[in-house]
This record gives sequence, structure tokens and C-alpha cells, in this order.
Amino acid sequence: MPVTGGPRRPLTRMAQGPQRADLLELFFDLAFIASLTLTSQKMAAEQTWTGIGQALLALSTLWAVWVTTTLITDTYSPRNRPIPYLILGIMFGVMLMSAALPTAFRDHGLIFGGTWAAINLGRGLVLIRSLRRRQGQERSLRALVWNLVSGTLWVVGGLVADPGWRLVVWLAALAVDYIAFGFRFPIPGRAPLPQYQVAPEHLAERYQQIYILTLGELVLVSVLSLSHQPFTPGRIGAFGIAFLTAVVLWWSYAQGAGATLRDAIEASPHRSRLVQTNPYAHWLMVVGVVSTAAGIERIIAQPGERPGAPMTALILGGAGLFLFGRAVLEHEVYGRVPLSHVIGVVAAIALAPPAAHLAGLALGVAVALVLLAVAAAEFVRARHRPAPAPATP
Repeated sequence: MPVTGGPRRPLTRMAQGPQRADLLELFFDLAFIASLTLTSQKMAAEQTWTGIGQALLALSTLWAVWVTTTLITDTYSPRNRPIPYLILGIMFGVMLMSAALPTAFRDHGLIFGGTWAAINLGRGLVLIRSLRRRQGQERSLRALVWNLVSGTLWVVGGLVADPGWRLVVWLAALAVDYIAFGFRFPIPGRAPLPQYQVAPEHLAERYQQIYILTLGELVLVSVLSLSHQPFTPGRIGAFGIAFLTAVVLWWSYAQGAGATLRDAIEASPHRSRLVQTNPYAHWLMVVGVVSTAAGIERIIAQPGERPGAPMTALILGGAGLFLFGRAVLEHEVYGRVPLSHVIGVVAAIALAPPAAHLAGLALGVAVALVLLAVAAAEFVRARHRPAPAPATP
């Protein structure tokens, strides 16, 4: 691992230095892949509203780990100490949280919640010590204050025996984490912190990479689900629908706002707003893809079975969340909400009543057709799409 510099070497990225993602960051993403797989498996296996809610909370928590870690590597060079050691420590924490995820609401709640609290507190202490008498230390100090509040809730939730109350306490803890990040760790009586300063090329590349890795989860689930079942025409058809869905979800992002994310960040006169909304837009898309993967797993296993209400919500909700997230990203990049995405979300909702009478394979075909229709509308609109407006001096 290439690390350089003494104790007073600047930690921040230099404007003239490399802005591409470091191999250490790609290595870190491997830990996040495990959490995606376990989340979709939990959704597909339990098929209950409670199980889906628990899985979504776990995924949202691990997404918060990824976002905050990406912001660190976007601000501070992963080649300068102690950043590489900090990233590896967080990676171990993510792996431990992922291992505890299937039983986080039973026996391993303290492992899951306590590890996230430890990641937050440990990261804050390391940065505060490394940034003493440097710009950026106050942000870490304020973050630590908020993390003490949320960390207490995470630990208390892990000690609560009842799964329902544990979910409530952890939802409150997660809300504290998301609010703190979204409002840049406000402290009463203190001036607001400056806007996040980012490296557009690096930040855009990191979000593009994590989205593609999330699609890899859909591909992996499809292959594994079919490999564990006898090959039948229905299952092969469901596998084909899974492949078509993955291709459409990739194309929609790669040919849309995701492909021009770097230019949009560089050109936007409201760069800080785009930086802060970007995690939430991608969170919606990631949750949509993972939910779709869970639904695909059940459809391949039982293509002729009518999915229950929770599984129907996963299949339709996955498509709707993805389209909604894409619409948010499209708005932030191009300044408009595409009508095709709005119609796609409405169509996904409209499929809910007849879905109770459809076999899983038929429902998968219907959802794939909705996504394909939106992608076709994007293709037509792409020929007339304006480039991001140049930044004002």
C-alpha cells in the first residue's frame, strides 16, 4: 500500500494530483457487495413487511457507511497516512456488520449497532487527531458530537430485546445520522460549516462504480437462483427477464444523468447542493435494484406462484424507487424531471391491484416492460437532451 508523507503532510487532495478512484477504494467496495447480497437474501427469504423493513434499515445503515467513507476519500488522499489505515478499519467494520445482518434483529443486534457506533466514533477520533491545527478539524469535532448521540441510540437499540422496539430505536438513530450529514452537522449557536468541497471526477467515478456493483448483485442473484433449481421453461424465461431488467437498469443510468455526473458537478453553480442530494438519489436507485434482485430471486425459484403482498411490493416498489431516484438525479443534473419517469412510477403503482392475480413470471414481464418503455422514451429524449449548463464565474 503506497503511503507517503510525515505527520505534517497535508491530508487533503491536491488539485494537481490524481483524482481517479484509488485501488484501496475499490477494495473497500468488496465489503459493501456482501451487504447487498445478504440484504436481498433476507428480503427474499422472509417475505414479510417486518422483514423487508428490517432489511431496508440495515441497507440504509450500510449505505451511510459507504457515503461517509467516500466523502473522506474525496476530501483526503487515501495515499496519505492515516487515511488508508482508517479505510481498512472501516472495511473490517462493514464486513462485521454484514455478517451480523441476517440476525441483527435477533441475537446479534449489539454487534450490528455497536459496530456502526464504533465506526463513527473511531473515524471521528482519528480525523480529529490527524487534523489538529488544520482546516477541517471543526467539521470532525461537530460530527463526533452528533455521532455520540446516534451511537448511543445504536447501542441502546442493540440491547433492546424486542425486535419491534429495536427497529424503532434504530430508525431514530439512522434519522439522526442522515439529518446530521444532510445539514452538515449543525451546532446551536455556532456558524454553519462551509459547503463540502469535492473533487468532481473522483466523486462521480465513485458513485458510478457503486451503482454498477449494485447491478452486479442483481446479476449474481439471478445466476445463483437459477443454478440452485432444475432448469424449466418458466425458470429460464424468468432468468431472461432478469437479464433484460439488468440491461435496462444499466442502460438507463449509463446513457442518462449517471454518465454526465462529473460534468454536472463541475458545471453546476450549486455544486454543494448536488453533492448533498447525490447520495440520496443513488440511495433510492440502490434500494430499487436490491429490492428488484430479491423479487427476481423468488420469481426464478417459483415462476408460476402468485407473489404475496410483501413480495409484490418488492417487485413493483423496486422499479418505482429506481425510477424515482433516476428522476431526482435527472433533475439535479439537467434541471428537469422527465415525464417518462413520472409515468413509469405511476404505471408501477397501477400494477399493484392486478398483481394479486398474476403469476410471478407474468408480474416480472410487466415490470420489465414498464422499465423498457421508460428506457425507450429516454433514448428518444437523449437526442435532444441539453448538456449541463456551464458554471458561472
